[in-house]
Amino acid sequence: MPGLINKESRGALPLSVCDITSCVRGYTLAMTASMTYENIEDRAVEGIFLYPLEENSIVVGFETMICSQIITLQIKDKTKIDDCYLDGCTTNGGLQSGSGQVLVDEDLERTVLLVHLGLIPPLETVHVLVSTSSELCTLPCGGIRVRSPPACTPRVQRSINEEQGLSPNFCRTRERSSCASSPPDQSGPPPLCLASLLEEEAINSMDYQFNFQLEIRAPYLLAGVESPSHAIRADADPQARSATSVMITLADKYTYDCPVEILIYPSEPHVPHVLIESGDITPGEYDEFLHGRSDFIKAVKKDGSDLRKVEMLNRRLHKDLLHNPVVMLNFCPDLRGGHQDLRGGQDPRGGHQDLRGGSGPEGGSPGPEGGSGLEGGFTRT
Repeated sequence: MPGLINKESRGALPLSVCDITSCVRGYTLAMTASMTYENIEDRAVEGIFLYPLEENSIVVGFETMICSQIITLQIKDKTKIDDCYLDGCTTNGGLQSGSGQVLVDEDLERTVLLVHLGLIPPLETVHVLVSTSSELCTLPCGGIRVRSPPACTPRVQRSINEEQGLSPNFCRTRERSSCASSPPDQSGPPPLCLASLLEEEAINSMDYQFNFQLEIRAPYLLAGVESPSHAIRADADPQARSATSVMITLADKYTYDCPVEILIYPSEPHVPHVLIESGDITPGEYDEFLHGRSDFIKAVKKDGSDLRKVEMLNRRLHKDLLHNPVVMLNFCPDLRGGHQDLRGGQDPRGGHQDLRGGSGPEGGSPGPEGGSGLEGGFTRT
């Protein structure tokens, strides 16, 4: 049950507005989701925000506003998160009460962002802003798939009264009264289990305003863009010389039945593509920044050789990744059209060599269209 959850009742707070702004640049996706939730109860509730992440995705920003108070979080690596918030979790996966807890659970198949927002006043609105960055998997045909997060597109469950034509305000008042009339269990709620919440489908109790925008900036010509889930509208610059940039929006009103799915097809999917992105500071600024770090100063003070400096650069690579230029290589070979000796070449010792490769659930072994999901990662220049 992704989204904002009432810790006591285990129910989801209704989502009223969701705006998704995203950009695909090559084989990377930058997405910002703005969500507005409503506490429709006449008493304060304890809120927990649950946001599952896709494979090869990271959180780069989080912000929430409750009662005109803005709360931001500093995202840290997993080791520091474990050190800081280990006391806030039980050994069986439950979450104890505590303010501002963030948990990224890597024991499950996917990474999850879990934020304890504390008490939400009655009839109050909560605004949540989440920014993520993802490396997109390559499909067997060479295309790439973009999906909206489950927390942003919950399915709307229609009640009997709504089906009979009652207004949403009446339903919200009815829900508020029923929730307020049932007192909480005096024995205390059971521990909140993260695994059980992830198994539940995201359900919303009312219709919500939904906006979706996807900008595609490709280093290659686009052969096509389609959506198997919804009707889409593609707008391109009329003065553009080539079809490498396009803006995708929904052509019709969102139907609240499934996530938005977009398929992007390059014109030459089996040709290697290399993307180079500059760092956020110049090489000179990074050199000055590096010489001011305490770990670098201590290391070169003992041994000032070039080999030692290179070793320290490698150690700091994960910390200073955004400061340095990066290169991303994506290669999805068409094994179906390869030579006979590559498709099933005889091993000198008398067997067959399996040359198929993969990089994730979407692009593992070759499919009917041919090709495999071989992908390059990020490497430093």
